[in-house]
Amino acid sequence: MGSWSESRGITKECFAVVKENPYLLLFPVIAGVVGTVVVLAVAGVGVGVLGPAVSTADVANGGDIPTSVAVTAVVFAFIAAYLATAVTQICMAGVVHCANEELQGRDSSFGAGMSAAFGRLPQLLGWALIQTVVGWLLQAIQGNGSDNFVITILRAILATLAAVAWSVISFFVLPMIMLRGKGPISGMKESIGLIRSTWGKQIAGGVRIGGLIILISVLPGIIALVGGGFLAFTDKPGIGIPLMVLGGLVILVGQVLISTLRAVFSVALLHYAEDGTVIGPFSDTEMQHAVRVKA
Repeated sequence: MGSWSESRGITKECFAVVKENPYLLLFPVIAGVVGTVVVLAVAGVGVGVLGPAVSTADVANGGDIPTSVAVTAVVFAFIAAYLATAVTQICMAGVVHCANEELQGRDSSFGAGMSAAFGRLPQLLGWALIQTVVGWLLQAIQGNGSDNFVITILRAILATLAAVAWSVISFFVLPMIMLRGKGPISGMKESIGLIRSTWGKQIAGGVRIGGLIILISVLPGIIALVGGGFLAFTDKPGIGIPLMVLGGLVILVGQVLISTLRAVFSVALLHYAEDGTVIGPFSDTEMQHAVRVKA
């Protein structure tokens, strides 16, 4: 079975689970809404604190912003990123709990998932901190595009490879925290150990899931967003702006689906990696070929 066929099959079966239990989609939606509110709140406090300092600096230094102001801004940005990540991890932990129940034939609910997630709050907050730091490091590797073309391309490739490696390393961490009571560090160690023992050390890519969603939602959404932006800044804003909004909504829907499907599949794959048990609608072959390995 080819990589595309495997990804498509796994994605369809995960989607079937979500279709039978649509409340699972509430978790990433709530995460997005609450995370946005939290970021805006922290940004508002930051503007309130830094506003007078920046204005004074502009007058006193001819537009130069002091290092202390820049550091304070970075601190506020990190706090906002961490809190948004914490909200996301708590909500997705709820998906993991509910998916584990549903895949094994037991009923669950949004409230049960959130209750279980808050029961692991210290571990989830620690994991959110690690995720935030890694996210910032990946952004630092990628850079801001100010280097020459060759360096920019090399940094983008390196950042992509690092992001794929991190996605593999971290794939089982939330299930480990929620279903096995592990901490974030021990969860990462267990995740790496399971992947190596099940699929070997010749990992060539991430978990095969979500490609179909990217093809039918995220990619068209990006095209609509870019095309709408081009029209909006030319002479057809009446067409461009609605197209941009539509593209953004399509991308958001795709991201919600992908994050939910990955959480569902991480539960099924954890059971398989631990003892070869196949739960849910998946097959043994799909589980064995779920992670890309070198031929």
